[in-house]
Amino acid sequence: MTNKTPIKNFYKIDVYLVLCHTVLLALSFALWKIYPHIQTKPDMSGLFFMIISVLGGIIGLIVLAVSLPRLDRTLRHPILYKLFFAFIYWISSSVILVCVGISKFFFNEPLVLIVFVLIFFSSLYLSIIRFADMRKKDWLILIGVLAAFIVIFFLPKF
Repeated sequence: MTNKTPIKNFYKIDVYLVLCHTVLLALSFALWKIYPHIQTKPDMSGLFFMIISVLGGIIGLIVLAVSLPRLDRTLRHPILYKLFFAFIYWISSSVILVCVGISKFFFNEPLVLIVFVLIFFSSLYLSIIRFADMRKKDWLILIGVLAAFIVIFFLPKF
């Protein structure tokens, strides 16, 4: 009986995160259906959404590569389940990004980038990084990778 308590606590946050992502998916889909953006001319918003989603996925993979080996190994298959949950969070965050981004209120606004980053990376933090036994070197790797992507993405062209 005492063996099941850590497992319940280990995956409890994932249940809450899946519920939050489901509610956010429903709200973003409703926002898109109620207030759609009427396209008057061709634009490149699909490419923008794809680039943001792929970059977020790459950064997420790097975060997982650093933090997943630090999870508690006494539980049964935690890395596989947490990898599955991270994939679900990435897909749902990408769908939320697209649905919110093509609504009338947020069309081509930088706010959708912040929405994606907050939803996806807070889910990764609450689900995986918080439970991982991270060393100072691991934190420095994560900060360096995130800073490099931010500099590359937002660096002005010379």
